[in-house]
Amino acid sequence: MDILQPFLLSLIAGLATGIGGILVVLLGKLSNRVVGFSLGVASGVMLMVAFNDLFLEAVGILTHLQLIIAFSFGAIIIMVIDLAIPHIELTAGVMNGTQSKMYKTGVLIALGIAIHNFPEGLVVSAGYTFLPKLGFAIAIAIALHNIPEGVATAIPLSVAGIKRSRITIVTFLSGLTEPIAAFVGAVALSFFKNEIIVGSALAFAAGVMTYITADELIPVAHEYGHKHVVSIGLLMGMLLALLIDVILS
Repeated sequence: MDILQPFLLSLIAGLATGIGGILVVLLGKLSNRVVGFSLGVASGVMLMVAFNDLFLEAVGILTHLQLIIAFSFGAIIIMVIDLAIPHIELTAGVMNGTQSKMYKTGVLIALGIAIHNFPEGLVVSAGYTFLPKLGFAIAIAIALHNIPEGVATAIPLSVAGIKRSRITIVTFLSGLTEPIAAFVGAVALSFFKNEIIVGSALAFAAGVMTYITADELIPVAHEYGHKHVVSIGLLMGMLLALLIDVILS
């Protein structure tokens, strides 16, 4: 199996957090409507890829019991990580702190994103192992999800008066755990590649992406208000995911 490809795909997806940081550096604080819409789009893409690609492919490989176990295990693992190391999200209430509090918030969000990005790297390697075009679709979905996370990291740092160059560096670095995980996952799957393991990895990945969307992206999007904007973004994200599938086919 080609280990370099999933590593590079995950590297691009991970570095998308830096794009979010650059947007804040160039444009300043983004409006609640824009952030909510972008989170909605990311949610739609993530859900569509999780079920229309990952889960659907796993259905053809695993028994129903194996499918349920692997999907649940993926959701539980990311849930445990989330509970053990809380991922602080940027909401409207967070923006009311002092400069020192905002600096701490930005650093904590960056650390949280770095830790939570590790399972996402495994997701890319699992998808690519089964089908390269699936790895591409997952990488695009995760990249779209990482851009708002970069924004969430950069805004409090910007408010705290941190230099633009440092904000950009921090947001880029927060995504680098993702390609490391993709490399580890690709190496592991190259040694233990059989239908059951690959199918379980796909269902596991679907569980991870579903939990991230349900627990993080959609609730945080609604914190910014404009629920109809979020819903429109979600639907457009789903359509975008379908379009990506057509293009990659």
